[in-house]
Amino acid sequence: MVIMKVPVTNNLKSLGATAGKKDVPILLTITQEHCPFCHTVKEEILEPMLLNGGYDNKVLIREMLIDEGEVVTDFSGNRREARKISEDYQVWITPTLLFLSPDGRELSARILGVNTIELYGAYVDAGIDQSLARQRGINNTAYTLSKEDIGVDDGSNY
Repeated sequence: MVIMKVPVTNNLKSLGATAGKKDVPILLTITQEHCPFCHTVKEEILEPMLLNGGYDNKVLIREMLIDEGEVVTDFSGNRREARKISEDYQVWITPTLLFLSPDGRELSARILGVNTIELYGAYVDAGIDQSLARQRGINNTAYTLSKEDIGVDDGSNY
């Protein structure tokens, strides 16, 4: 049995350059080592996608650990704590899947946590398809981050 692990990135600038050359978006999975749901998403969704090979020309799939002490080069080329980079994206729960352009802009609605693992793959595919269309100019509408995307609720829905 072949096992394919999600590559961990420590250089978003380099990752962005590779995505730009391939003209594909980046699926950046924000994780923590002690997060059981992170391991579930990687093992049941992302690693089979990598093994499949059908996504090679559609998206770069990477992981960014935000545990204490993790340092990453951001899209501007600055070395920073990974947690600070995740805070720039207003990520407060792991796993969070971000669909990014080669310069680090969000292209599609993020996926927060894990709700129904049986439907998760469909959500990921939809995010990839929408991101790829925006990346390649097929869908020229801009993606705008909303409160719902980051899981912020002002309580008015109750």
